[in-house]
Amino acid sequence: MHSIDLIRQPQSNPIGILNLIANYLEEHSFDARTVFEHFGIQREDLKNNLLPISLQTQGSIFQAAEALTGCDHLGLVIGKKAQFSNIGPLRFLVLNAATMRDAMQSLFQYGSMWYRGQRLDLKEDDGYARICMHIDGDIPGKEQYQTAYLVAMVSIIELILGKSWRPALVRISYPKPKCAHLYEKAFGCPVWFSQSQHEILFPQEQLDQKRAGHDHQLDQFLRQHLSELQSHDRVDLVGQICKIIEELLPHRSCNVERVAEYFSIHRFTLYRYLNKHQTSFDALLEATRKKIAAELLKNKNLMIIDVANQVGYDDQANFTRAFKRWYGITPGRWRRAYIAA
Repeated sequence: MHSIDLIRQPQSNPIGILNLIANYLEEHSFDARTVFEHFGIQREDLKNNLLPISLQTQGSIFQAAEALTGCDHLGLVIGKKAQFSNIGPLRFLVLNAATMRDAMQSLFQYGSMWYRGQRLDLKEDDGYARICMHIDGDIPGKEQYQTAYLVAMVSIIELILGKSWRPALVRISYPKPKCAHLYEKAFGCPVWFSQSQHEILFPQEQLDQKRAGHDHQLDQFLRQHLSELQSHDRVDLVGQICKIIEELLPHRSCNVERVAEYFSIHRFTLYRYLNKHQTSFDALLEATRKKIAAELLKNKNLMIIDVANQVGYDDQANFTRAFKRWYGITPGRWRRAYIAA
């Protein structure tokens, strides 16, 4: 089977940043629910910080919120509110790092499991270290989105080196706005606009400063755990599609358009790719539902309607008909047979 690299990588981020946008809208008396429902996202979806949402959808919501509020520095505002809760167990590895270099390398190495389609690079020259922020492709609201993550990166470094830490210089790719003074206040340093890319600069020597409280055993344990997660994450495109289907099903928002969006391709391109691999989106959807339903039914504490909801069915009768098609018996009989065995 072809590698996933032969087609665009999936582009998605944890939904957590959208929670910050929703809160900002509500704080300023705007109807966040209407904005999010326009993009097929329910307010309760935002409770799951690690739920992946495509960059296209996130960027479009960012753009819509910017237009609604008239805030031309929304990325700055949202970035300042960002928390360090959208990277799962990686948070603990970063905060336990022996040096800032170790923390950054861990963040860049493992962060791609949650943040797909964007990358952070660490470069060193002329006595300065530079953390560069990139987002691939033509994403709506891309520039303000990059700003939000650059501000959030400063907050992460403050957690590593202390609240008094400030960058020496910040570079922003878009032209200088009227509110440029707000950027310098937020970053606590000079900010240059119309630059080649978004990046933070600071003295190179800070990378290798020793940090107190480093636990070597905890570091080894977390690295092993994250490496195992990463090895499972490196699968072919068909596997990636099944994973995205599995993540979208409980939210009943799983369709071919939504999945194709994660790869920044048209649904017809996805259809053609799957056809070359002797499968289809409907077949993968069916197989994923079948697998998850059987696993969930093993938990006798889950009601059958709850299992139905988890695999994307609003109605238990429709789920029962599908289950009989898959296994030849009803979900209730399947569960009783499993428990008896």
